[in-house]
Amino acid sequence: MADAVVFMNPVPSKAPQISAFKFLKVISPCFDKVSIISSSLDETEDAFVYNVKYEKQSNKILRVLNFILFQLKVFFVGMKVLKKGDYAFFWVGDKMFSSQLLCKLKGVKTYFFLYGMTSLENASKKAQTTKKSQDYLSKKADFVCAESESVLTDRGIALSDKTKIIHLYVDDLANNSVKENKIGMLCRLASGKCVLESIEGFTEFHKTHPEYTLDIVGDGLLYDECERKIKELDAEKFITLHGWLLHNELFKIMPSWKLLLFPTKTEGMPNSVLESMSMGIPALASFVGGLKDILVNNENGYVLSGDDAVSIASSLSKVVDSDTLSTVSKGAKATIENKFTLIKARENFKSQMGF
Repeated sequence: MADAVVFMNPVPSKAPQISAFKFLKVISPCFDKVSIISSSLDETEDAFVYNVKYEKQSNKILRVLNFILFQLKVFFVGMKVLKKGDYAFFWVGDKMFSSQLLCKLKGVKTYFFLYGMTSLENASKKAQTTKKSQDYLSKKADFVCAESESVLTDRGIALSDKTKIIHLYVDDLANNSVKENKIGMLCRLASGKCVLESIEGFTEFHKTHPEYTLDIVGDGLLYDECERKIKELDAEKFITLHGWLLHNELFKIMPSWKLLLFPTKTEGMPNSVLESMSMGIPALASFVGGLKDILVNNENGYVLSGDDAVSIASSLSKVVDSDTLSTVSKGAKATIENKFTLIKARENFKSQMGF
């Protein structure tokens, strides 16, 4: 077997690390050695970790210089680690320009992963720059990868022998808790996740379904605005803004949810939806990106009619007033058991790679 090297952007929080480490666990049995080059990663038994120092800077000039320095450091670390015949994977690696150049110089085949388009969430300069770098690096790569076919086709990328569908897995999350009249949201608090619309929509839904409450778990740029919106609507008694929670804290409240509310403008393969489905919590979600490849309306989940407040309120009422939740809950769990276990993810990786 050959070796594999994973290149990853500097890690700003633990969230990207969780998905990266799952990727390492999927691929590690297929290689003699797996290395990952990034910044601020924890140690893991599934790979040799090479952390390159990277500090965020508020000053624009210093930020640019720091980014260039990071690229140079990664290049020289990669020079020592990477050799011809290895496999190079870019996992959340849209900033790893020097790494791709290094792979080309060493004649190493590159596999670049694409996810949901953040440029659809907002028109910020940062989002547009991210899309441009993703487009550029994916075109330069030997293979373009995604966790779901629709992630590629939504970007106008036709499926071919140059595309690979490599998905992750969900840990075994047994859930024997009694479901309560609780609905959960688990997402970044960003405009593209329609969280303000969800607060408004749930408040309207609550007028006819006062027995229901909403838990919102996550952090982001809109946290303060969400807090203000909840107060403005006098919804503090039935909407709780938890902020970011570690997994052990999340799983204290999540098992009692009856439904996951997941409106979004764009999406890859959302781990939050997969985790909830594994616990028998179906998602009421937008039919976009990777969600199109896993959600079957009224069988293992529910499709939102829209992502505005009125549509969210209407869809919530339709779901909870139906008698399908028990059946759909079983369908959600079965979907994970049939495709998204670690064993299934490893089998799929081997198949896609031709091993």
